[in-house]
Amino acid sequence: MKKRRMRFPIWIVAAVLLLTLVFQTAEPSYASITTDPTDIQVTSYTVTPSTGSINRGATVSITLTVLDKRITTTTYSSWTPVEPTVSLNTSSFTSTANGTASLPTVGATGSTYTITFTGMKYTGVGNVFSCNVSYSGLIPPLPVGNISITLNQCVPSDPPAPPPPAPAPEPIPTDFVMQDAQFGDGTVYAGEQFLLSVTILTTNGTNPVENVTVTFSPPEQLTIAGGSSIVYLGTMAPNTRRTVSVFLLPGANIPEGSYMVSVGVSGVNQQTGMQVPGPPMTVSIPVLQPERFEIFDVSLPSDLTAGIDDGMGFSTVTLVNKGRGTVANVTVEIVGEGLRTDVGRQYLGNVAAGEQKVADFIMYADFPGVVDGYVVVYYENVRGEQMALERPFTVNVNEPWFEDPGFEDPGFFPPEEPSSTGPPTWLWIVIGAAAAAVVAVLLVRRQKKKKAAAEAALDDIDDDD
Repeated sequence: MKKRRMRFPIWIVAAVLLLTLVFQTAEPSYASITTDPTDIQVTSYTVTPSTGSINRGATVSITLTVLDKRITTTTYSSWTPVEPTVSLNTSSFTSTANGTASLPTVGATGSTYTITFTGMKYTGVGNVFSCNVSYSGLIPPLPVGNISITLNQCVPSDPPAPPPPAPAPEPIPTDFVMQDAQFGDGTVYAGEQFLLSVTILTTNGTNPVENVTVTFSPPEQLTIAGGSSIVYLGTMAPNTRRTVSVFLLPGANIPEGSYMVSVGVSGVNQQTGMQVPGPPMTVSIPVLQPERFEIFDVSLPSDLTAGIDDGMGFSTVTLVNKGRGTVANVTVEIVGEGLRTDVGRQYLGNVAAGEQKVADFIMYADFPGVVDGYVVVYYENVRGEQMALERPFTVNVNEPWFEDPGFEDPGFFPPEEPSSTGPPTWLWIVIGAAAAAVVAVLLVRRQKKKKAAAEAALDDIDDDD
């Protein structure tokens, strides 16, 4: 049996070749796409505001009608329209946002669409509006195009000159002041050490001060007893404070008065390196002499007889001024119920430094009993202040040893003849007078012994001094 050979149909091959030719003629002609600047142009535009001049800072809106000859129905017959992207490219206007564009209408001679920019600010530089245009989704892609127009209503002007830079502030110098000074407990006595403390404050300057030192310079009557006359504080920033102290000792024989202690402060400006000498500062120290005016001794009777001078009331008060200054207007007084003296308040005048004085008087008592009294000494110190010293005592006041007969006028009686028996009357009178004289001598001798003993005690005080 003879086999039949199968042959491939020629018409199928012809159909494939025909379809290939059709598809090739439908593709765009790439050779027609150019980059000529005239291929994309503005056909019309509107400016808002449409009238008047556009001056620097004015707000402007522009709408452009654009023709892009590169995109036609021939070159992109199968193109799906894509919205163009536009951006501002000019020094004449500024904007916070890009413009917007409508979808292009594609024709045989090109594509037409509108571009809008709103809220632009005119800078005053030139009068040309320019923007860039690009597309996406085109195969093959197109290069970025640029379009521009000239706006004759713009009035160019130079920008205002920038203000001159503010001058650098002048540096404020930092200085020193003495904010506070304290010494002792408020009272300084000669011969007694005390602490002087001063607080140094830097003023509100610009720069800190380095190598700050404080120097104490007391007068010759005051010596430094503790601490250093120069105190190093290091660096002090503006508006800060530091306290420094030194112990001082006034001489024991220094006269009362005020003594000036100089306080010097210095440093170096941290920025300029210049010396910063502080202003002269002084502290006034009032120095007092301690008061040593004393009642050294009293010699007072331990017993008195009420209502009479029995010779037992002789008294002495010894005063001594051991201080360095004179006390003035010294008076001595006895104070107690029913007690009095023959001279009242006794005035002794002034008592100089190292001097002693004695007040002598006779003391009486008016009423019997045990009486508490005081020796009171009034005086003025060297500062004119009224001062007082007191010394208490107790005295035993006895009843009188005789009774007052109470004399009455008996009238006239004839003298009686003396009796022939017993001693005569005149003898009794002589005997009584002699006895009274003896008693008086004994009392005077007793008081002289007491006074001598008091003076001996004062001599001992002088020897001690």
